[in-house]
Amino acid sequence: MMLGEFAVYLALFLLSINANPSTGQASDLGNTKRRIPWDQSQVVGFPDPPLPYHVEPWAGSPEFAHPLNVSALPGTRDLLVHVHGGGYGGPGKLLRIKQDHPSQNAEEFLHVNEIIYGVAFHPDFETNGFMFVGCNGKSENLDKICTRVLRFQVDRKPPYHCDPTSETVIIEWPSNGHNGGDLAFGADGMLYVSAGDGTSDSDAKHAGQDLSTLPGSMLRIDVDRPSQGRLYGIPTDNPFLGFEGARPEIWAYGLRNPWRISFDRLTGDLWAGINGQDLWETVQVVRRGENYGWSITEGSHPFQSQRKLGPTPLVEPTIEHPQSEARSITGGHVYSGLKFPSLRGHYIYGDYSTGTLWAAKYRDEKLVSHFKVARTSLQITGFCIDHDGEILIVDYGGRLFRLIRNDHKNTTTDFPRLLSETGIYVSVKDHKVHPGVIPYQVNSPFWSDGAEKQRYIGIPDGGTIPFKASGSWEFPEGTVLVKTFSLPVDDSSQVAVLKPQLRRVETRLMTKQDGEWFGYSYRWNEDQTDAELIPEEGLDEVFRVVNGQPSSLIREQTWHYPSRSECMVCHSRASNYVLGLSVKQTNRSIESDGDCVAQLDYFRRIGLFQSQDGASSDGNVSQLAFEFPTPIEELPKLVNPYEEMGSLEDRARSYLHANCANCHVKEGGGNSKIILSSQRPLDKSMLVGHEPMHDSFGLNEAKLIKPGVPDESILVYRLGRRGAGQMPPLSTNVVDDRGLLLIKRWIEAMSVKSSDQSAESNPAE
Repeated sequence: MMLGEFAVYLALFLLSINANPSTGQASDLGNTKRRIPWDQSQVVGFPDPPLPYHVEPWAGSPEFAHPLNVSALPGTRDLLVHVHGGGYGGPGKLLRIKQDHPSQNAEEFLHVNEIIYGVAFHPDFETNGFMFVGCNGKSENLDKICTRVLRFQVDRKPPYHCDPTSETVIIEWPSNGHNGGDLAFGADGMLYVSAGDGTSDSDAKHAGQDLSTLPGSMLRIDVDRPSQGRLYGIPTDNPFLGFEGARPEIWAYGLRNPWRISFDRLTGDLWAGINGQDLWETVQVVRRGENYGWSITEGSHPFQSQRKLGPTPLVEPTIEHPQSEARSITGGHVYSGLKFPSLRGHYIYGDYSTGTLWAAKYRDEKLVSHFKVARTSLQITGFCIDHDGEILIVDYGGRLFRLIRNDHKNTTTDFPRLLSETGIYVSVKDHKVHPGVIPYQVNSPFWSDGAEKQRYIGIPDGGTIPFKASGSWEFPEGTVLVKTFSLPVDDSSQVAVLKPQLRRVETRLMTKQDGEWFGYSYRWNEDQTDAELIPEEGLDEVFRVVNGQPSSLIREQTWHYPSRSECMVCHSRASNYVLGLSVKQTNRSIESDGDCVAQLDYFRRIGLFQSQDGASSDGNVSQLAFEFPTPIEELPKLVNPYEEMGSLEDRARSYLHANCANCHVKEGGGNSKIILSSQRPLDKSMLVGHEPMHDSFGLNEAKLIKPGVPDESILVYRLGRRGAGQMPPLSTNVVDDRGLLLIKRWIEAMSVKSSDQSAESNPAE
């Protein structure tokens, strides 16, 4: 083939797959008058060995508005639930419930105008009634946002009320992000307090290695023997008393954001769960005088190697998780209860983003046991040891949970290991799905490294979807969502002759079982005849891909098959698990029976939507049970960002909605404050004109979006890079040049807009 002939061939090929990236090829939607039942699903059970435990809501426990933690009130059978008021700085409340009668109305125990992170009771609480509260809010003394330790007096006679007027500030320091703020008394009677690095950037003030400042450290103070005009004293065996310029309160340092600390009551070990930034999450047994590396390292890995090291050597973490399996570690407690003997002596901790629980046993300065305890869909913000020594798990979504043994039988041999065994296809080789599996198309596709995608909905037993005009839809038990990814792979045997061929590389399934969603990936074989389930940890594969962008004709492209936990990072509770199935995404035209029809109306006609009385349509066009509450043309919709037909603003907002909003949503996994849903007014998104919470990447006076100046906008920088700091952080190894150009054009055309300060973020950040 001559070069000129190839250029024409390549142009026609790329046009065919890029004219509408959300569809790829023409869709045969079949008969729109009757929905064929799909009753052949074999996507049942789980491919991996069952974990020993799972969780269930604590019976009788009420729902709370954003609980952060729970504490057992000594001398009673009561529990104090730490409730986050919603704003970044509070208000915070302690709500009192009875452990033996949790269904009774919660009573307000304490209210402060700041966020409450932790509670610790004095070792002599039964006598003095001293309760210490770690929190973050405005300090009148320093006139700054500070992390503070407050002391309150609790009555020593029933009903043991807390006196809010007894508030006394014990210690405080400026901190406006990564605050730490948890606290616990050790067996030595000293109060230990966690202090994060104090900023929401990459340790912007270099506090982690600086002993002259409190942020980035674990503090140890004596609240019984105040000295030198303070309301606390300095223990004489604190490690840095002899270091010039060092704050004497510091016990250990090099910590980014210790989110939950606790003591092993048997060994005295101090445990801390530490939120990572870009790639690594850690758990640390915190020891006297040690340096845990932040921000020279993130865990055991280089982060800002050029920064000045503190006066003591680096110590590697006790436990380390890549962010493919954990994204926001929540520290827990060492279990000493009676209900689960095999867990005794194990530190139980979890992850806010993936909901996974682990157990670790530490002896003689090393791990002797470490394993997964349970898979959950919880947003885990805290753990509590109740009055019986049993563990409670706090879900930021509103409930308290308990561990229970997993008595389900091992169903790993039943789960389909090949795509041909799933019951989804009548011919895997031809990629022909069962006629009862419904194809669909979206308006604004998620960027998947240039892959074309085909999408299907499989709902067994004629199940239906309750229609709602906003947000993702809810699906019945047994639903399987299918997405196949294809790349234009060079199929030539010689470099000089290019033969681009659209090749299927992966099919991903999202399935709802036991009320929870799970994600699985299948890797297509060379012959394109079947696909095999990939391992739980995921894998990478390199392809020679024909590049339709100007940089080159062929590129070596790494395709990442996500791990099971990575699937659920994006498909999280905050985004309601299902990302592409909503009115905004599916309100578009499609081809059906040779006609151009509204996709939503097609769904209606085949009885996909639930009628007002809960019954589904029977498929008879003349007797439809469901009607839209408003005309389809008035329902919300995204636009295709790659087409020039929509306005620049609509296209850019649709792009961000599809690619970013699943994390950057209220209470989502993204640890910045921006909210990128297209329904959020731009001046309320905390995006335009706002300074970055993380690294500025050397940009001059960087803003997330600097109107008119894309090259000084963090959004552009992070979308345009791969590696540390890239966005999205998962699911992509290739920059979307067309999407990046769209965002640049949008920012160039932008005038200065106001922004709102009221958005929320992950409370652990």
